[in-house]
Amino acid sequence: MTLTSWPFVAFVAVTFALYYLPILRRWQVQILVLASLCFYGLLQPQLLALLAVAVLGTYFFLRVAIERRSLGLAAGIAFNLGLLAFFKYKFLFIDAATPSAVDPGAIDWLLRLPLPIGISFFVLHNISLLIDLGKPGRAVPPAMDVFLHILFFPQLVAGPITRTESFPPQIKPKLLADVAIVEAAKWLVAGYFFKLFVANNLNQITANMEYPLYEALTAKNRWLCVFLYSYQIYADFFGYSAIAIGLALLFGYRLPKNFNLPYISTSFAQF
Repeated sequence: MTLTSWPFVAFVAVTFALYYLPILRRWQVQILVLASLCFYGLLQPQLLALLAVAVLGTYFFLRVAIERRSLGLAAGIAFNLGLLAFFKYKFLFIDAATPSAVDPGAIDWLLRLPLPIGISFFVLHNISLLIDLGKPGRAVPPAMDVFLHILFFPQLVAGPITRTESFPPQIKPKLLADVAIVEAAKWLVAGYFFKLFVANNLNQITANMEYPLYEALTAKNRWLCVFLYSYQIYADFFGYSAIAIGLALLFGYRLPKNFNLPYISTSFAQF
């Protein structure tokens, strides 16, 4: 189930209905946390436990950092980077083609787990949370608030990253009457247009850059594919970000705008 599939639309509709049901208003944060876990579980059910470990581990090290910043921060960052390194780079050292990578079986099973969707994003998000909140003397935030900050499903796999000065203050009871329906619809229409129409259509053209298809292209067409690929990347990332912003607005949350016309930047630093 992806953000552009019909099952996802149904999933959002059910979550939306439960979220704004008056009798369940006091459980809105818990509903979003549960929905986010269900969303990731539907994407990669075999890795739902890993996501839970990453979130609970980050919360544990956050509590340690509030008491002893240097220890908790270092351990929390190492914990998250360790997860990233394990899944991203394990096959630099182990041959996945072997019948059994290592013994015993439990370790072999861990090594054969697929790359988690969005792991780079939520690892960076967890580290950002630790740095922002893990300060001595600071009040320990409610566990459910931290879980929602990390797991919020519209941004769980593709961003944008939210900072603690912007997202946690928004965690409060939401009313259906306050939903910015028109603004949310604009973001969703723009996002789905860029993702489904622009990015997906460009992908059919730029697929010719793959081996051995590119060998049949002239030099001019190869450069054209490179040019179009740059716009495919933009449309893909902007599309997903716009969808995330629109979905968040439906649930009463504002995510940051992380695309500000990057291809007309006046310097590399600005880009």
